[in-house]
Amino acid sequence: MKNYICFDIGGTSVKYGILNEDSSILMKDSFPSDALEVGGIGIINNIVTKVNELKNTYELNGVAISTHGMVDSNRGIVLYADDHLIPKYSGLNVKKKVEEETGLVCHIENDVNSAGLGELWNRSDIESENVSMLTVGTGIGSCLIHRGRLISGDSMTSGEIGKIHIDGGVFEDIASTSALCHRIEDRLGLDRGSVNGQMIFEKIEQDDQVYIEELDYMIDKLAVGISTMAYIYNPGTIILGGGIMARSDYFEPRLSSALKKYLNPMILEKTNIVFASLKNDAGMVGALKNFLNRSITIK
Repeated sequence: MKNYICFDIGGTSVKYGILNEDSSILMKDSFPSDALEVGGIGIINNIVTKVNELKNTYELNGVAISTHGMVDSNRGIVLYADDHLIPKYSGLNVKKKVEEETGLVCHIENDVNSAGLGELWNRSDIESENVSMLTVGTGIGSCLIHRGRLISGDSMTSGEIGKIHIDGGVFEDIASTSALCHRIEDRLGLDRGSVNGQMIFEKIEQDDQVYIEELDYMIDKLAVGISTMAYIYNPGTIILGGGIMARSDYFEPRLSSALKKYLNPMILEKTNIVFASLKNDAGMVGALKNFLNRSITIK
């Protein structure tokens, strides 16, 4: 069975692993991205080093990458990345550099697109032809999948739902986990970075009304954005991911109730909302699925 080395690039860390072609993980680890210090080119240099190092231990058949940013996955170029997360990453031809310096075929895809492919590949409970994944974290990202294949759009940026405007603001500036934390910090006069997802649920369990009110506000705005996605794309299944969504026990009943306010009952009845299951491995697994999809297409 063929082995592939898979990477998931974020602003804080780079997760990587050796996966075989049925998505089984043979080993996995991570290293700090040091993005603000080394920038996009430094991260890719470190990935090249890691690939060449592991080639001595494993027989590798390709390099699969999931990454932050808008990606032209046909050419392997990062079209745009936020400089405050990964400086000087925009415009980098990752595919060309990795292939030239490792001798292995490389395919790269946006992280949310990868996560959606990975989740769909590893679940037997999703039968919908049209599937979306929405991830909630520092920002909000989404992807669109039709019959197991990504819908990329003419400029390779389909699914950028976090950038749409709702209720007088940008969706991810209103309904992301970062936005939730910032609102709580502002209400309580706390320094930036004082509040995180784990703390929020600890406070909610202590019946802290500020935390409860702000999370309920977030859920309401998520329902607006999810309803917008459902009206435009009409997916049979929407997968919700991101660290805070691990508390599906809290989100599921409240989000279901909020969706009833914004989504036509006929559409809501046929829209299955599920929560991500692969957690931190979704990017790597999805990067591999993207690699395999593209290898089949090329052949």
